Amino acid sequence: MNVRVVKSRSGRSEFLRFRRKIYSGSPYIDDNYFMLLEIFSGKLHLTQSVDFFPVIVSDEEDNVLCEGLVVFALGLPDCIQLCFFEALPDQEEAVKLLLKKACKMGRERNCSRLVIGLYGHVNYGLGLLASHFDTGNSFSEPGNPAYYIDYFRKAGCSETRLNSYLTDPLPEPSESPLKKYERVIRRLEEGFHFRFFDRKNFEQDSRIFTDLNNLCFHEHCYYYERDYEDDREMLKELFLFMKEDSLIYAFKGDKPAAFILWYPDFNELAKAGECFGTKHFFKNLYAGNKIRTAKVVEYGVIRECRGLGLPVVLIDKAYRQMRKHGMTRMESSWVLEENADSNSFCRAITDSAYKKYVVFEKEI
Repeated sequence: MNVRVVKSRSGRSEFLRFRRKIYSGSPYIDDNYFMLLEIFSGKLHLTQSVDFFPVIVSDEEDNVLCEGLVVFALGLPDCIQLCFFEALPDQEEAVKLLLKKACKMGRERNCSRLVIGLYGHVNYGLGLLASHFDTGNSFSEPGNPAYYIDYFRKAGCSETRLNSYLTDPLPEPSESPLKKYERVIRRLEEGFHFRFFDRKNFEQDSRIFTDLNNLCFHEHCYYYERDYEDDREMLKELFLFMKEDSLIYAFKGDKPAAFILWYPDFNELAKAGECFGTKHFFKNLYAGNKIRTAKVVEYGVIRECRGLGLPVVLIDKAYRQMRKHGMTRMESSWVLEENADSNSFCRAITDSAYKKYVVFEKEI
């Protein structure tokens, strides 16, 4: 077998072709294909602080068996990452060679661990799918066959587990589990100011998003500080699809205190096996109102305002906008299994736990 870091345009095209081959015929939609194109072109601002190395393992006849992007982020100097992993079935030896190469590259940069399932930065994705393998993936969530999980478990990797949550159907306000928090909601609405993202003040409001992320998540095990351009770029692309009410801020006086980000599940615009891209932008213009699933991506509260119930008000406001846009069900993004408070909150306001995800680690 041959292990190689590809640097040429043809090598990167080979990397993308194999990815398309894996997704073709699968129940999943490839939401990351466009991001890979931006990484390879150097257009993504993240490439200024993160190094990306496409690695391919092939047989003697140059047939690709598995591949992944080996990533080093300045903000996580002790980690070498393996992301955008794809592989054919029954290729355990090829995957071992890929892991060996990633670990070697990590040691060259004085890293102490290999992380599998982190996409450069946690805001771009975290985890491999670990359940519901025959169910399509929602927008920004991974989709992969079960044998990917087996590869890394057999390689002796440790696991960090994550959960998502589902509400189906989305209840009317009179039947909502949030109804029991009405007093808390009213009290907080008197003490805090809430508003949607203002696209007319895009630069200012995107900076608020960055500041809140950095304040709320700096203790997260995989988070590292974002700069303003990172999130300005990310939000600019998201707002090609989502509306201003998808990002809701809470203020204590003039100080940003909390936020929630949600959006329609844009994968409902695509077919299984497709790469999400430009044509879905136009479908969203004309058929976006047919999307029925809402996706809660993240919420955060600054430390000094925790314990007051702000997530309840934020999710209540998000639910109201979801219903306004015709959404009939809600899926959450991942929550770390070790985050007892967030899991408890999600269990209280949703119908049930839903999909499971996992991040793998290996000491190097």
